[in-house]
Amino acid sequence: MKPQSLSLLSVFSLILFSLSSGVMSALAAPTEVVTAYGDEFYLNGKSYCFVGVNLRGVCHYGKGAPLQWTQSGHIDENLSAVAAMGGKVVRLFASCVNAASAETANRLEVVLDKMEPLGLKALVCLTDLYNTGFHPQGDDSFYKDQGNGWTLLDDAWFAGGYQLNYLPQVKRIVAQLKDHNAVFAWELGNELTDIKNPSNIVPFTQAVAAAIKAIDPYHMVSTGFIGVDHLQIGEAAGYALYSDPNIDFISEHTYNGEDHGQNHAVHSRLGKPLVVGEYGWSNGEGVDRPARTAEQLARCFDERAARGFLQWGFQAQAWDIGDGDNIFGMDHYKHDDYDALWTVYSTRAGQIESASHSRPLRLESQGQNVALSSTAWTADSVYSSAWGGDKAFDGTLSGSSKWTSNGDLPPHWLAIDLGREREVDGFTVRMAGAAGERFDYAFKRFRIDSGRSLSGPWTTEFDVDNRPQFSNVHRFYESPQSMRYVRIYITDSGVDNYCRLPEFEVYGIPGIETSAWIVH
Repeated sequence: MKPQSLSLLSVFSLILFSLSSGVMSALAAPTEVVTAYGDEFYLNGKSYCFVGVNLRGVCHYGKGAPLQWTQSGHIDENLSAVAAMGGKVVRLFASCVNAASAETANRLEVVLDKMEPLGLKALVCLTDLYNTGFHPQGDDSFYKDQGNGWTLLDDAWFAGGYQLNYLPQVKRIVAQLKDHNAVFAWELGNELTDIKNPSNIVPFTQAVAAAIKAIDPYHMVSTGFIGVDHLQIGEAAGYALYSDPNIDFISEHTYNGEDHGQNHAVHSRLGKPLVVGEYGWSNGEGVDRPARTAEQLARCFDERAARGFLQWGFQAQAWDIGDGDNIFGMDHYKHDDYDALWTVYSTRAGQIESASHSRPLRLESQGQNVALSSTAWTADSVYSSAWGGDKAFDGTLSGSSKWTSNGDLPPHWLAIDLGREREVDGFTVRMAGAAGERFDYAFKRFRIDSGRSLSGPWTTEFDVDNRPQFSNVHRFYESPQSMRYVRIYITDSGVDNYCRLPEFEVYGIPGIETSAWIVH
């Protein structure tokens, strides 16, 4: 059909329609955006670590099925309760089968507008693997019986069916709300996995993440997966998936203390932030859920370096509104440990706040790796002549080129002579995981020392707690320090007593040399 010219009145009418329907977004970028930097989050130059909750259907309270017992006032009640507890992030499901795309975006916007003055941010989940009603209109036919009573999104959806209803709605929501300060991140979906053809999850994830980032370059994107283990694609493919620059952090869902080994490995190797998007402990007879939750918070934050932890099934009301979880949830109407769990979470929120720190100026040391020109080394022990200390500064990152100690109990140590006095900016320790070996060979606790000779005496420069077993550990100075002899001193070698060190890198500032030892 030949295009027709538009009158000024027609153009004006189209503009008004676009504005009212949310198609056109505000011109100003959001001013309160959380970003990933290394393995942490930052907001306005300060670290952003958080506890929070899942309020799955909060966008649809008061709108009828699938939450027919909710009222619009429950939105404010639950959000206020989360803020009072010290929560910062609320995970919510944006889609609902009784709302078209425009209404879905508008319902989400109402909730975001309520969250912003409370200091809350939303982890926006964009669909659900399970046939719960929290998916876009038109996708009902993609939910099929997968056996064992599970009705889930079928292979056809992941193979391309998502482009029919889901992706257009995702683009609509993101375009309308990309400038909103209350968005923490966009999440592709809840626990998505293609049971029939697991490999489909990789191109699906890449395509949707890229589409979101093309519209919204400000907010983060993540997956909402249970973990790499659940995807059944293997650790290597999981690492490649999360290496995508459009995926900003790693997700995990954990119940009753379960551990996801492949997810842990990917997190440790890659070093992006980790968020426990769902957590719960079943309320069986005799189970002290507050104590278990405190233990899990310590494990996830202190040992695994998680940056967020969200309770599943939160409900502040003293009666059932249908959006909690009678088994794993923290529901005031159901669980008599609600107040005790509240205290556990608010206590951890206070600890997080007190540990807030400024964003570093850089993530890695500057300069050249002067360890490559080291002239001598000594160690407490070597496994054999093939695994000498020189292998740790030969520039070869490989499991076959590394210093390895004997199997005696730590401590173990390796000292090297840089050849002359150097102005050192910092250090990088590349563990076995960085060389393609098991990530749990990484040291959990070690020091980096400087000394006056290969035999010391030694001064501690950095004391490193690496309980998450990150494969690459960086430490650097605010201003360069002068030294010639450096040592790595390991007190916890990881899964066993052997210390395996593929590369110990020492970064010197080019053109700056000294001849005198400077005490610092």
